[in-house]
Amino acid sequence: MIITGVVVAAAVLALVFFMLRGFGAMHSGSGISELARQIEPVDLEAFGNLTEPSEEEFLRKTLSPGEFRTIQRLRLLAAIDYLGGVSRNAAILLQLGQLARRSQEPQIAEAGRKLTDDALRMRMYSMMARCKLAVRYAFPETSLDHGAVIDRYQQLTSAAMQLGRMQAPNKGTLSRAM
Repeated sequence: MIITGVVVAAAVLALVFFMLRGFGAMHSGSGISELARQIEPVDLEAFGNLTEPSEEEFLRKTLSPGEFRTIQRLRLLAAIDYLGGVSRNAAILLQLGQLARRSQEPQIAEAGRKLTDDALRMRMYSMMARCKLAVRYAFPETSLDHGAVIDRYQQLTSAAMQLGRMQAPNKGTLSRAM
């Protein structure tokens, strides 16, 4: 019960921190092309491998308990790093969505609204997943479903690419960055 309370409190604090940081960055006035250049590729396949239950089970069966905990913690640190990349990219896409929401074209403004909503949800979800992985770092025997992170991030990047095609059909700025 205490661990759950600590995780929830940490999640709420992290959410407030990331939201304040994200909203502050939105007012920096960066242009679309500058924001698109800031997006860094995230290897979702590698992230999925690090959090795949069958991979973890294989390691659990083939390694001693001490070796398993050591290796699992290293895998968890790498997964947390991947989630950091997802979160940073979601913050950038949140800014791009905010810029698009100001468009005079209704389709672009609506796509911007959707991207903003999806990016904010992705930031919150990745923050929660990072908290869960931090708990797993302390207790390597617990589990986490990674599929939702991958699915949601892929949906978010698809929405961003669609918006990019709508705003600059011949440039494909966002599709090259993802």
